[in-house]
Amino acid sequence: MDSGDYRLLIRGAGELASATAGHLFSQGFTRILMLERRYPKAIRRQVCFSEAILDGRQTIQGIRASFARNLEEVERIHAAGEIAVSVMGLDETVANWQPDIFIEAAMLRRNWGLTRELAPVVIALGPGYVAKRDCHAVVETFRGPDVGAVLDDTGDELEDEPPAEIMGYAEERVLKAIRDGIFFTQKNIGDIVERGERVGTVVSVYGVEEFRKGVPVDASYAVTARIAGVIRGLLRDGVPVKAGDRIADIDPRGRTDDLDHISDKSRRVAEGVHEALLGLVA
Repeated sequence: MDSGDYRLLIRGAGELASATAGHLFSQGFTRILMLERRYPKAIRRQVCFSEAILDGRQTIQGIRASFARNLEEVERIHAAGEIAVSVMGLDETVANWQPDIFIEAAMLRRNWGLTRELAPVVIALGPGYVAKRDCHAVVETFRGPDVGAVLDDTGDELEDEPPAEIMGYAEERVLKAIRDGIFFTQKNIGDIVERGERVGTVVSVYGVEEFRKGVPVDASYAVTARIAGVIRGLLRDGVPVKAGDRIADIDPRGRTDDLDHISDKSRRVAEGVHEALLGLVA
């Protein structure tokens, strides 16, 4: 089969999944369908195809993705030379679309039930999966000299990767939800913030209407920057969050050129997936 004949299903449409999809698309794997949740939680939204779910389309470095409501629209999007992004259920998509290749890129860091029987070729990103048991290949996503490597075994329990250190800051850069609710913000990616400045507010689902009317809500809490810098990543306004979800990423360097560029780590992971794929479909 030519690369353009393979049906390639990617679970997830966040940063690593989008880098993978874009790289494989540029290498001729043009029948790509990505599945995401109805309200995506990617924060580096300018480099994530998940934005197509709420905006209809998303273009990253010249590659366009469009939202598909059903499999008929997927075929039309592919015929137009674009990547398809959908919120269709995984089971129904696998049963009715029958992918040749499945890539697990939701970055859950645990096996939710992934098996090699899901498709003729199954590749997983990150910890939580064991090659030859859960899938045919695992690609390392932990930042370091081995990122992007095709691994035989990642083990069952690996620690979550800490944020990259910039100017001595690591955990301080990342803002997370401390309780469930709906995140609201008037900030944008690229905005400069000071330490202690409000980036947004998380409101209890029961107090959303009052909050929108300007009424204080007891169950709400402010999300504030712990360091000064530029907002490198930020959830969309109105997205539901759970405790522990990432809300924003602050870059202490201030304005940089990489706000809308795929990171080096993501590129290496994408290249690793391509390497694994070539080894499995050859």
